[in-house]
Amino acid sequence: MTISRTTAVVVAANGLTAVIAAALLMLVLWQAPRRRMNLLFALTMLILLGYCVANIFGRFIAELGLDPAQTTYVAVSLFGYFTISMFVFSSEFAHERTLTTEIMGFGGMICGLGYIAAMWSDQVMVDIHPTSDPGSYQGRWTALGNTASMILAAYMIASAFVIFRMKDPRARALSLAPVLALAGIISSVVIWPLIHIPLQAMFLAASALVLGRPVLRDQLFNPLAMLNQQLADKNAELSRASSMKSQFLTDISHELRTPLNSIIGYTELVMGGMYGALNDIQGDRLEKVVRNGQTLLKLVNDAIDLNRIETGQLTLERRLVIVPEVLNTVLDTIEPLAVNKGLAIRRDFGAIPPIYVDEVRLRQIVTNLVANAIKFTHKGSVTVRASAISGDVRLEVVDTGIGIPADQFDTIFQEFRQVDDSSTREYEGSGLGLTITRRLVELHGGRIWLESAVGQGSTFFISLPAKAPEEPAAAVISSAAA
Repeated sequence: MTISRTTAVVVAANGLTAVIAAALLMLVLWQAPRRRMNLLFALTMLILLGYCVANIFGRFIAELGLDPAQTTYVAVSLFGYFTISMFVFSSEFAHERTLTTEIMGFGGMICGLGYIAAMWSDQVMVDIHPTSDPGSYQGRWTALGNTASMILAAYMIASAFVIFRMKDPRARALSLAPVLALAGIISSVVIWPLIHIPLQAMFLAASALVLGRPVLRDQLFNPLAMLNQQLADKNAELSRASSMKSQFLTDISHELRTPLNSIIGYTELVMGGMYGALNDIQGDRLEKVVRNGQTLLKLVNDAIDLNRIETGQLTLERRLVIVPEVLNTVLDTIEPLAVNKGLAIRRDFGAIPPIYVDEVRLRQIVTNLVANAIKFTHKGSVTVRASAISGDVRLEVVDTGIGIPADQFDTIFQEFRQVDDSSTREYEGSGLGLTITRRLVELHGGRIWLESAVGQGSTFFISLPAKAPEEPAAAVISSAAA
């Protein structure tokens, strides 16, 4: 089968229009498949798609064994209903329910049915026969057919005028669609016989795009733009709220820290006998005041530290630090807590080079981990190990405590979170210690992780770089020698 140049052009043009119609149909149905407006748009595109397919089949009538008259009737009927469907959809899109739109909508459908009935009874077009151009057919319009064609053209002009006069400014852009469809008819009558270029298919493709653009903009692009703007507004709102929260935490924490230090200090003076001897009950009560005051002071200090880390206000005072000295200082200070619970503190320090860290923050890191281990261990021991591995210093805090479920490994490093977050939880605490510890480790360029199993204890690992982050190793060695 040889395909003529004209057939190839017609198939390509109608195929392109069919693809555009199918793409718009699927896009709109994907957005809201049950919405009436979308269903009307999809119906309009489906009719246009059917018209293009009928035109393509019309170029292969002989090869496919089709009836020329019936194929032509299908194409002409679909085009007529495409015109009516355009107007009905545009009215729905503009939410325009007036007497004029109702008459044009229902009147168009009734006239269309009469037009189709007359066509299929051979009262509109007769004598359909092949032309000298392979694959091309032509027929003769009857007087009724000519009248119907003029009515259809008038309907398209009226559609464009009514749509343009609709109140919704979005709908006015749709008024170009029937004009383009009318231009397609004129081109098929005037231009096609001269140069056999299927401009009608191109005009219909443009008509489909004119119909689809406002719909997609209204349902896809505008909502996305609005959503992006809402997200930007919410982000700005959250940023302001975060800034206000940080400032509030800073102010309230400093306001609380001074009176808390005074309460603890004066209570300790009273307990020391400065104002006279105390009986056992008085001593016990004052000891609880000091203990609870220190707990509250630690919470305040943790809140200040976390806020400074989050706002980038925490500056590390790095210098070369002898790790075993720091570890021994921390363990000597905290060991009484372990002894009171009947726990053993074990130390296992290997050959460790000095590391370039903030000594105060390193003590805070180790204190948080060891205190945490003591709190969650009822019997056994807490072991602190230190070793040098591949240019890093690794610290390990090992306990024989209650352990942590694997699905909680990430949770415990989150702010104000513990393994047991219930209101009746057994272990007290703010839930900030491990959060601050992780942030401080990361500020030093290190990392923290853990291994644990419920009932088998936990091991927290910390890896810290042994040298300054932006200095060569030689510089660190010379500093150590100094």
